[in-house]
Amino acid sequence: MSTLVLFSDKDFLIKEINKSSTFNEIKIIKDKSELYDLDAISNLVFIYHLNTYEDYHEILEIVKELSISSRFIALRDNTNNIEGCSLLKQGFKAYAHSLSNILILEDIIKTVLNDNIWVYPELMQFLISSIPLKESKKDALLKQITVKELEVLELVSQGLSNSEISKTLDLAEVTIKKYVSSLLKKLHKKDRLSLALYFKNNY
Repeated sequence: MSTLVLFSDKDFLIKEINKSSTFNEIKIIKDKSELYDLDAISNLVFIYHLNTYEDYHEILEIVKELSISSRFIALRDNTNNIEGCSLLKQGFKAYAHSLSNILILEDIIKTVLNDNIWVYPELMQFLISSIPLKESKKDALLKQITVKELEVLELVSQGLSNSEISKTLDLAEVTIKKYVSSLLKKLHKKDRLSLALYFKNNY
């Protein structure tokens, strides 16, 4: 089981993280020197509050030096899409607002534990819109997709959540989850962002 490490001095975050039942151990640190106490931990999810300590490069270097197997989640009091893109390129698995409640945080954590990337809808839309459109190409994979799956795929590409898609298509949310799972399997994609980019590049 993984250990969760929260690097933050934000009371709200500390209270929310302490509600988590996903981890067998939760460590809260507020100073980079405390990272050296983690060198015996083999599997770690690191929630990094950027407003607590801005120079995350130093933190990443220490974790690399200690050879700790870890996944990094970045939180910011005021998120912005440019920073989010930059952090994802540098290896962070998620980028979110620091006022995210435990339900959102648990969803983020579950996503990164599956080695997928989590971003908020606006950032997903920004990422999709920044990819240049390619000439439409209907390949063999697209022929496997049903009309309803295609509708779901298009809405995923717009950054909509399963709940929002279920309301748009007037279908149960569990049905939307099945469609998304089917699309991931048929198109050999790992996450919703990959699906969105696939749609943008093929339609």
